Amino acid sequence: MTSALLLLFVFAAQPQYAHPELLVETGWLQAHLTDPDVRIVDTRTKGYEESHIPGAVHLDIETSRDPGNPPSYLPDRERFVDTLEKLGISNDTRVVFYDDLGGIYGTRPWVLLQMLGHPRAAILNGGWTKWTAEKRGTSRELPSLPRGKLDVNEAPRWIATADDVAAAIGNDDVRIVDARTEGEVAGTDLRGNPRGGAVPSSIPMYWEDTLEGEAKTFKSAAELERLFASHGLDPNREVITYCQGGGRAAHEIFVLHLMGFDDLRLYLGSWEDWSRREDLPVHRPSPKQ
Repeated sequence: MTSALLLLFVFAAQPQYAHPELLVETGWLQAHLTDPDVRIVDTRTKGYEESHIPGAVHLDIETSRDPGNPPSYLPDRERFVDTLEKLGISNDTRVVFYDDLGGIYGTRPWVLLQMLGHPRAAILNGGWTKWTAEKRGTSRELPSLPRGKLDVNEAPRWIATADDVAAAIGNDDVRIVDARTEGEVAGTDLRGNPRGGAVPSSIPMYWEDTLEGEAKTFKSAAELERLFASHGLDPNREVITYCQGGGRAAHEIFVLHLMGFDDLRLYLGSWEDWSRREDLPVHRPSPKQ
């Protein structure tokens, strides 16, 4: 076997992302900055008006969750769709979210777009951090774009409520994934919640374990495959994720879908909701020896 064929064989044998279209690289985005069918959406919590990727619009991530709307915690659909249309997003628009924290602020609206039947959304790998580290162009100009038109084909299977999570406790066909820190899981870091701890039978998997490097790019498919396997996750079981308010949990949903997990639900209420429900059980792991 020639060296070229050997390299091709080795590459082909390596695990690949099941949905590589969910990730956009900086070089691709640079080449499509002026494409009218591409909408770049900045989801950083600060800094947009000072500097952003040329042509990018800004989306406030708080629009992707309504803390006053239990049990789903979904935002008002018409209001959220109106927000997206004002950003120039239509059904055929290729939406690229970016932030400066490994995609955590873009993945919650990404989940909502999946729920609304808009599958053409992606995350910029490395986001603003990688873009600026590569000294690519930036702008302060606020774009003026024609309003989009979204025809919604809602798929509510992407969202779980507390009752769904409670029904999944101890169910071997479902994996409940906790994307929070060790302190939150142990109940020592309350973050303003009335109760600390975790959902019984949940699996702690910190969201940043899926990222690497200063730019927080996504790990390779091989590394993610090992990570998920080490936590007992496989694509044949349903996965429900949660955190404090659905942001880190949405990131887990995104990476799982990137790797081919399709039976996924985001508990958007997350621990903020669960901890306030006295009728729901709480597990507090024993301290590590």
